[in-house]
Amino acid sequence: MSVGLLSGLWVLIAEKLGVPAWPGFIGWSIFFFTGGDLKACKLSFPCLVLGPVLAYLTVLTQTTLGTSGITSAIVVVGLGFAMTIAQSFPIFQVASATFIGANVYFAAGNNLFHAIVVTLVGLIIGLVSVKFGAFLDSIILKKEAV
Repeated sequence: MSVGLLSGLWVLIAEKLGVPAWPGFIGWSIFFFTGGDLKACKLSFPCLVLGPVLAYLTVLTQTTLGTSGITSAIVVVGLGFAMTIAQSFPIFQVASATFIGANVYFAAGNNLFHAIVVTLVGLIIGLVSVKFGAFLDSIILKKEAV
C-alpha cells in the first residue's frame, strides 16, 4: 500500500518540479535490489553517482575528440573498464548500480542532474516506503488483532 501511495505522490512531485519521474523509480528499484534498507542506500549511492559521471566523461571525451567508428568504440571500452574496475573499491562494490547509473544518464538525454539527483531521490523514496509500509502495517494489523 505504501508503494502505491508514494508512487502516485512521487509522480505529482516530479511533475511539479519539472523532472522526469522514471529515474526516481529506477533508484527505488535499485534500493530494493541491493537489500531494501539503509545499508542498501549506502551501497548504491556512490555507484549511482559514479555511473553517470563516467558516462558524462565518455560523452565529453567523444565530443572533444570527435570520435567515430573504432575510436568511439575504444572510448566506450574505457567506460566499461572504468565501471568494472571500480567495483574493486569497497565504496563502488555494486557494479550493477554503476552500470545502471550510466544507462540512466544516456536514457535521460545526457542530463547529469536527472541521472544523478532524480535517481538518488528514488533511493530515499525506497527507504521511506519501507518505513511508511511498516507504519501502515502496524495500524492495519493492530486493528485486525482486536
